[in-house]
Amino acid sequence: MIRKLVTVALAGFWGTIALAQQGYWQQKVKYVMDVDMDVQSNQFTGKQKLEYWNNSPDTLKKIFYHLYWNAFQPGSMMDNRSRRQGEISINGKPDWDPRVRGRIDSLAKDEIGYQKVKSLKLNGVPQKFEELETILMVPLTKAILPGQKVVLDMEFDAQVPLQIRRSGRDNPTTKVRYSMSQWYPRICAYDKAGWHPTPYVGREFYGPFGEFEVNISIDKNYILGGTGYLKNANQIGFGYEAAGVKPVVPATEKLTWRFTASNVHDFMWAADPEFIHKTKLIKDGITLHLLYKTAGKKAEDWENILIQAEKAYPFMEKQFGAYPYKQYSFITGGDGGMEYPMATLLASPAPGYMNGFTAGTRGY
Repeated sequence: MIRKLVTVALAGFWGTIALAQQGYWQQKVKYVMDVDMDVQSNQFTGKQKLEYWNNSPDTLKKIFYHLYWNAFQPGSMMDNRSRRQGEISINGKPDWDPRVRGRIDSLAKDEIGYQKVKSLKLNGVPQKFEELETILMVPLTKAILPGQKVVLDMEFDAQVPLQIRRSGRDNPTTKVRYSMSQWYPRICAYDKAGWHPTPYVGREFYGPFGEFEVNISIDKNYILGGTGYLKNANQIGFGYEAAGVKPVVPATEKLTWRFTASNVHDFMWAADPEFIHKTKLIKDGITLHLLYKTAGKKAEDWENILIQAEKAYPFMEKQFGAYPYKQYSFITGGDGGMEYPMATLLASPAPGYMNGFTAGTRGY
């Protein structure tokens, strides 16, 4: 398995490495995803429509997707590496990530993570595919030509793993139910070096920029936040509704949260029925969102984030330029502090969160 994954990771370099391509180009994507979450089983079904623009001068005979959550299974490459590092001692301590350690190996069947692709079509034509742990390899029935746009329709199932690294559920420290990063099958990056079907062992961020429309159906008591603008805020409420508007919330067991985001390379969200939601309007009409759970911390410590972020923004604007979006969210979750487009997951309201704000406002 490992040998085959290495072969896949190198495959994109063959055939393009000798080409001296001139000019600059990027692939473009547009995701439309419909997700139905079951908060009892911690599983969800997903439908994904991916519009893919091949802006490269190359003919693409294969495509690759990331299936990140397959790393959170006993015996995975991430698990094996972590346990091997734990056998190495530096200054009397095991050389592993203390957040991972040997925890993956002990996950039960209902605690592991997975992403299982059920079907995939290219312009309506079914495609065969091969799952190689955290990579899906798709040899296409018809190549994607330079300058061509295609549509890829996928159906998939997923199970949210216990919080191990970056994403997951039921974090024992933050008490947050869902930190949803790396949660969907994501097409790999293609650039001048070729495809980058890198197995998920420790790094996971490289991807093409584009558009996202994400519709999440979940228990009506859950409050969500993350990348993107909430388009049906007046039907959701929870502090997202327009000023002076009384939300008209459907009398259903689940609510569908409809988000959009433009010119971003990823989409993260988090959900918990006990999130406290605060907002603050700052310079340039930017709304800061804060979704937090105290989990032993004082509410004023968390809410101080909004005050400090407003103070930091002019400095970041001067150093990096105007922030291109109209909102930014700070959300309790994750396993420390990690920035995503338009949002940061953080486990503590410590001063280090401002690093996430700096990186996140640059679109990382």
